[in-house]
Amino acid sequence: MKKFFKEQILFPKRFGFMPYFWTLSLIILTSQMLFNNGNFDWFSLFLIIIFLKLYRDGYENQPLLTFDIIGQLILAIYFSFTHDMSTLFIFTAWEIGSVKITQKRFHFYTLIYLILITIPLGFNMIYHFNRYDSFGVIVTITFAVGSPFAARSLSNSYRRLASLNQNNKRLESIIRQNERSRIAKDLHDNLGQSFSLITLKTELADKLIDKNVEQAHSELKDIAKTSRENLTLVRQIVADLNEKTIAAAMIEEENNLQTVKIHLSSDNEDISEHWPKDIQNILASVIKEASTNIIRHSMADYVFFQFNEDNKHFYLTISDNGVGYSKIRKNAFGIQGMSQRIEDIKGTLEIQSKKGTTISIKVPKE
Repeated sequence: MKKFFKEQILFPKRFGFMPYFWTLSLIILTSQMLFNNGNFDWFSLFLIIIFLKLYRDGYENQPLLTFDIIGQLILAIYFSFTHDMSTLFIFTAWEIGSVKITQKRFHFYTLIYLILITIPLGFNMIYHFNRYDSFGVIVTITFAVGSPFAARSLSNSYRRLASLNQNNKRLESIIRQNERSRIAKDLHDNLGQSFSLITLKTELADKLIDKNVEQAHSELKDIAKTSRENLTLVRQIVADLNEKTIAAAMIEEENNLQTVKIHLSSDNEDISEHWPKDIQNILASVIKEASTNIIRHSMADYVFFQFNEDNKHFYLTISDNGVGYSKIRKNAFGIQGMSQRIEDIKGTLEIQSKKGTTISIKVPKE
């Protein structure tokens, strides 16, 4: 039963709630039509059910899509003449624009739609022109002709957004994989060689301990020295692991902001990819702290990151459209921590709070 509902009744999940909204609208629009002089119109109900089935199947984009589209249009023509109800065309028009088909097929279905819709529209305007004023005619024609194209444009926007989100996920995966590869290379190139050397010196010291004690002690000292160097190297690798790039911080904070319905956008972000690692690490921490403050305190729904540089400085500006705050305290909203980080790299941090809050950061290149 569950499989039947999924394959025959429910709309594909990728279209979200929109098809159900149109279906509910259709039920509301046709409910009054089905009661005619106190009698229930069972035949019209039967045709509406067929229309709904064709409408639902059309979203599956299966081989019978042409049949589904034409079937809907024929039923829409029927109801236009029998019940003076031309609104059914709009449902088909938006379906034509919503399903994922080639541009050629879209133009083909739109042409069929426009040809068939002229039959009832032309008839009503010729024989019942007194029902329409000139403005009403213009609105009707514009909406009827424009609906498939409006739906197509809206659907393409949704698909581009979905594709962008998917690309962001792929980018996160690539960043993680690159980080793993870098760690593996560091371990192989540095620690691997050192441990091989320690092993050889240990074996040599073991052989010399009974024959040449002084040389054995010398080898043991070399082993201790190499071990200390390896310990320093491991600490450096761990420190590098804790470093974060601006790109990684932006991806992480965009996800955090999206969970609370705050939209993030940026300008010139790509130039920060070439900034020094220590600068990126500090600014990544500032980005994280600023985003946390925006989530907790700003009541904003939009935040903008602006990246720039000139011959002497790197610049980062973070702006939101929240409530701001009238009195800036040095230790408030995590400002002290951000200021200290920027001061550590001889930079400056300024805050303006009027309509929203703007954090301006300037860091010298040398």
